Amino acid sequence: MALDSLTTLHVIHDGPIARVRIDHGAINLMDAAMMGDLWRLVKWLRAAGDQVRVVVLESANPDFFIAHVDLALLQASAADPAAAVGSFQELVGAFRALEQVTVGVVAGRVAGGGMELLVNLDLRFAVTGRAVFNQIETGIGVIPAGSGPQHLRRLLGRGRALEVILAHDDLDADLAERYGLVNRALDPGDVGPFLDRLLARLGTVPLADIAAVKATLCAPDFDAGLAVERSAFAQVLGRGTALPRMQRFLDAGGQTPGGERRLAELVAGLHQTEPA
Repeated sequence: MALDSLTTLHVIHDGPIARVRIDHGAINLMDAAMMGDLWRLVKWLRAAGDQVRVVVLESANPDFFIAHVDLALLQASAADPAAAVGSFQELVGAFRALEQVTVGVVAGRVAGGGMELLVNLDLRFAVTGRAVFNQIETGIGVIPAGSGPQHLRRLLGRGRALEVILAHDDLDADLAERYGLVNRALDPGDVGPFLDRLLARLGTVPLADIAAVKATLCAPDFDAGLAVERSAFAQVLGRGTALPRMQRFLDAGGQTPGGERRLAELVAGLHQTEPA
């Protein structure tokens, strides 16, 4: 798929990072055109392999991340609501199932189906004074059914999920962070430096290792999770790159007081000494 075929999304692919800018009309309405582009983006990412390890979704519009699903689509779904909901669940779930790390950066309003796409991403960040979240559906006579309730219950707990869904009211970035909807609320001036550091670090992890870590977090219960961890650890170690990297860590000062005091930077620098 040629990325220039997208009309509502713009993708900048730089090294292991793909930055996707949502740019669709005055409010970034999630209509049929955007949904089609989101499916095309998923298919491109599935085919990209290790060429893309991190995907960032952000908006070209400072006021809107994604407004919500086009109400014309909701009205049309009355003919076969189960099929329509199933199709949307499949779309947003495809983002959750990607091997890449998916990151949402919200610096404007996001509502309804846009929220449901957002909670299917791995990491979410909100810009203070700019980001506004609203699970709008009960206010317009329906309920969220694009996996939003499942993720909100897991992220926020049952009580806060009920509040967010039934009150259909705005949440600002600080409250979204406090409730657990986003990883962090960031001041506008901190967003760029924080993302640069985060994406640089995420981009050093091979796609197979990212997929292994994500698999360990998907087990249905604790004991099953332990089994997945054992299997994933064996697979990662068996690829043959871990032991040499451990030795480079020791050679660079790991397991010494000085090295351990600068642990984050020491570890981040190891990929720069990887053999070609």
